[in-house]
Amino acid sequence: MQLFGKVSVLLFGVYVFGLTSSTKEFDRLKLRVKHLETRLNNEFSFRDEDIAEITGRLDDIDEVLNATVGKEQPIPAASTAGGIDFKTVDTLKEDFARLRGAFTKEKTETVMFRRKIPKIENNLISLTKDVKDYCEVAVNNTDQLITSFGTIKKAAEEKILMSANDCKVLQSISEQVQLNTDNNKAMAKQFESIKTLITNSYSHIGYLIQGPSCRSLRVFGNLQNGIYNLGQGIDVYCDQTTDVGDWIVFQRRLNGKTDFYRTWTAYKNGFGDLNGEFWLGNDHLSLLTSNGEHELRIEFEDFKGNRAYSKYSKFKIYPEEDNYKLEISGYSGTAGDSLEYHNGMMFSTYDRDNDIDSAGNCAKMRHGAWWYGSCQFSNLNGKYYNQPGKIDSAGITWYHWKDKYYSLKKVEMKFR
Repeated sequence: MQLFGKVSVLLFGVYVFGLTSSTKEFDRLKLRVKHLETRLNNEFSFRDEDIAEITGRLDDIDEVLNATVGKEQPIPAASTAGGIDFKTVDTLKEDFARLRGAFTKEKTETVMFRRKIPKIENNLISLTKDVKDYCEVAVNNTDQLITSFGTIKKAAEEKILMSANDCKVLQSISEQVQLNTDNNKAMAKQFESIKTLITNSYSHIGYLIQGPSCRSLRVFGNLQNGIYNLGQGIDVYCDQTTDVGDWIVFQRRLNGKTDFYRTWTAYKNGFGDLNGEFWLGNDHLSLLTSNGEHELRIEFEDFKGNRAYSKYSKFKIYPEEDNYKLEISGYSGTAGDSLEYHNGMMFSTYDRDNDIDSAGNCAKMRHGAWWYGSCQFSNLNGKYYNQPGKIDSAGITWYHWKDKYYSLKKVEMKFR
């Protein structure tokens, strides 16, 4: 196998040598490789003869050993008899068997290596051709590269000169800008004042065209959730992030800190904290939904953190002379429709009974204020039970989400 390593080193040398040599050198190198192949073949032939001779001798020795062992007689007490140590004979047989196996393996590897010689020669011929072609292309490209370099060099020099001129121009402009810095600052302040004036004017026009709403506020840059004044003495909480935004929140239940078991007047005017729990007021709802089409969205959360919503494409609250009657339609969502039953119903409180139940006042029986019929499938102004899993029709309920009167943890009602 040392011969294979020598050939590999030689091939690498041929490759390096070929990159810088001529075709004549490659031809001479091919002759040397051919000579090397002849030497290898001769050496393989000699090795084959040696292996055959050694194998024959091993066979002879093996026969002698077998014959000797075959004459072995029982030996009563000694380890040898007739001058023959049978243990030594067995050891010799094992050694010769191993030696014979080693020669057989060496012979096999020699045959395999001989088969690789033609492939090595073909690879050398291919390599010689590739190197020759590469050198010819490299020589042809050298002149082109020199010419191209001259062109690039000239263009670079021109570019440098142009850049230098540009720098001078920029320097002049910079000096002019520096001289007018104070004027620029004054113009910037004036521009901001004009921008603010235009924004305020458009905001006012938006209110006139669209009416007061969270949508008109958002159109003119009010993108954050929070409390805004819609004019006419109305402060509202705008949700500008949920479902694109523009929602006026008119009811929120969070923790039970605000009592919702209140009078007709309280629900008419509104109560609570716009940043916490509150009812906006039926008068405000009637006014704000009196013009145009409005959507309603109600969001729910139970005590396990599960959430759902119900959305209606049409929502309107009639004025007080109609007892704040509810008009609702066009359901979609994930919580089910527990408001359809209340469509067309009037608002009731414990001191103003407008429901259609003949047994009594639903507001008193359900501890709330709502558009009761006889009595309800929803009661979002009911009693706050801070008890997970509480089932009570007097609680904050939306029957079709849980298919029972489960008292909810949070609810928020909003329209746009």
